[in-house]
Amino acid sequence: MEQLFLILHAISGQPVIGQRALAAKTGISVGKVNALLRQAEQEGMLVSGREGKKSKFALTEKGRLLLEETLLTRNGVKLSLPSGGKADTAVILASGKREEFDIPVCLQTIGDSSQTILDRMLSVMGLCGITRFIIIAGWQAERIEQRFGSRADVTVIRNERYKWNGTMRGLALAEKTLREWKAESFLVLKSDLIFEQRAIQALTETDAPFAALLTSPSGGSDEVLAELDADGNIFRFSKDIRQMGRVQGEMTGIARISMDGYERMLQYAAQNMNPLVGFEYVMENVGRLYRFTGIMVDDLCWSKIQSPEDYKELRRMVYPRIERKEREMREKLASETIQEILPEERIKEIQFAGGLTNTNYFVETDRGRYILRLPGCMTESMISRVNEKRNAQVASDRGYNCTLLYCNEQTGVKLSAYIDNAETLTPRTVRLEGNIALTADILGRLHRSDIVWENEFDAFEEALRYEKLLDDESRMYPGFGSLKRKVYALLKPRLKELGWDKRPCHNDLVAANLVKNSATGRMYLIDWEYSGTNDPMFDVAALFLENDFTPEDEELFFHYYYGDGQQPASSREKILIFKILQDYLWSIWTVLKESRGDDFGSYGLDRFTRAQKNIALWETRF
Repeated sequence: MEQLFLILHAISGQPVIGQRALAAKTGISVGKVNALLRQAEQEGMLVSGREGKKSKFALTEKGRLLLEETLLTRNGVKLSLPSGGKADTAVILASGKREEFDIPVCLQTIGDSSQTILDRMLSVMGLCGITRFIIIAGWQAERIEQRFGSRADVTVIRNERYKWNGTMRGLALAEKTLREWKAESFLVLKSDLIFEQRAIQALTETDAPFAALLTSPSGGSDEVLAELDADGNIFRFSKDIRQMGRVQGEMTGIARISMDGYERMLQYAAQNMNPLVGFEYVMENVGRLYRFTGIMVDDLCWSKIQSPEDYKELRRMVYPRIERKEREMREKLASETIQEILPEERIKEIQFAGGLTNTNYFVETDRGRYILRLPGCMTESMISRVNEKRNAQVASDRGYNCTLLYCNEQTGVKLSAYIDNAETLTPRTVRLEGNIALTADILGRLHRSDIVWENEFDAFEEALRYEKLLDDESRMYPGFGSLKRKVYALLKPRLKELGWDKRPCHNDLVAANLVKNSATGRMYLIDWEYSGTNDPMFDVAALFLENDFTPEDEELFFHYYYGDGQQPASSREKILIFKILQDYLWSIWTVLKESRGDDFGSYGLDRFTRAQKNIALWETRF
């Protein structure tokens, strides 16, 4: 029986293993291992299969119960849950009511903006690779549904019995959705918390299938203290320090759970007669048999908001400190990235240089000045970095782009030479005659060049791709279906009739992508993320649309763009069609980004409304 126990115990922590490796791990001969495996399978304790060249074993319920019963008679021996795989899902427990607050704590604002605690929580987790969220709402659930229910990455589940249930009953409500999503592991956290980003990073980077986040004891009145065993597993936790052998950390209310661990918790909770039990205490009880890892993040800046005094302290001290530490963390990441790219250069200065989709930094070293781009959340699904790298390098070599020094097509990290005497144009300065002339010149040279892009930018196809990523047309603005039908039934065939020229294009002519050396007057086109073969009038339409060109401004541009050449008769209609198409495309882009938590105000709706007006104009005029 002892050897059988050792075999089952080893398999519980390493389901894919060769017989020789299993023999070495248990100290049992290979022949005996094979005999025990056959016996266990015949007696219904495990099932076997193959994964590559190795055997794969799965304990049955009978095998698991044998292990648990054996462990109950032993001290210091715990089972290991199989690795839960990637954690890309989070369950946020937001059911409870605080008598001192008139709205849920998670909807209280932080900083000087309208951002709520829950907004920030979703944003931070998104930066760490969490792409799906389940919010368990109870008290004033309608407020949470109103603010977050329209997001494609959020599912709000109502806990109708929140007055009588603890957090474990709330967590159990997520079971159906977690199984539908085929989650492997997930994070669970209380909604009244605010914390640094590295708290989430620590849990997403570990492979521990059953773990709770710990940090240094804060000394707060409601702290839950943790004691670990010699293997780093949580032995016990309590609010009463007198129950502790030694204090090794404080529970934060944030944990990582594999679906196997979740199954153990559900089984325990189903037998528990106390409906108010918290999920952490269920984890502790499951942890008597299974390894329950404590993930320590030292000197974590965080807060639990349980009273108006906690909230005041959060706004006064805690959140400013979190912002400062995260800014330092981002600058440290930028510094480390530069050191990897330019190991021989010594950094003198790093400054945040803005960015909407991405984050940009000005970097000065002892040998030069640069702009470093760190890619933003979700850009990997919306932008081909392979195309960008190839096109940006060609544009750099030909003198259209600033000098490209490094571009990683896997990570999206990019390093460019800083443009001396740089003047980033604005919609107002783009329309100055001198800048119109420079812009017409660089666009004309690009469109007439012999560059051959390997990719095509087709706005019709891009719009369909964004819709697919959105996966819910109902999130679009009223009238979307009607506009979509006209875009594809009328505009697309008409463009084919007019003739769709195939030339190298930039495709993103916002003012910020036009940068001039104010000393030499040289114009650069930067940010080639959307570049590809397209009709040149798409670029012209983008320039006019993004920078509020008047009819007089457009006429002046054509004077410089065509010079003494004749403006094609079809160009005016093409430009109007491309204006409509771009407003249509970028309104979908906005809804998609906002479905993941970004906030662009009225930007998307304004573009959609303008597309509707312009398509009516096109129908009247053409």
